[in-house]
Amino acid sequence: MKFRKTNLKVNDYLDLYLYAGSIGDTSWQLDIIEKLKNTDNEMELQNESLSINNLWEKYNNINKEILTTYHQLRDQSSNKDLHEKIWDLKQQRISLSRQIRLAKKLA
Repeated sequence: MKFRKTNLKVNDYLDLYLYAGSIGDTSWQLDIIEKLKNTDNEMELQNESLSINNLWEKYNNINKEILTTYHQLRDQSSNKDLHEKIWDLKQQRISLSRQIRLAKKLA
């Protein structure tokens, strides 16, 4: 929904830019360009925020899966596949935590 609103906003600004050009108002065109740059920056921030949120969602899902697997492991403590699954999930979680930390630094 936000993408559509931003897209309409950009299209409106482009129409105004063309109109300002047709009437020869270059200062208005420059103002419009600045507003478009700000819109672009807002979209980048929204995309970064969505990316970090997606990483956190994956991280939380892995934690839930680890918990579920530990519950299964209580009943089947000798199951090697469950031990391997937990190991793999922990490795995924470590990788995601690094990605989240990096994304936060870049934001």
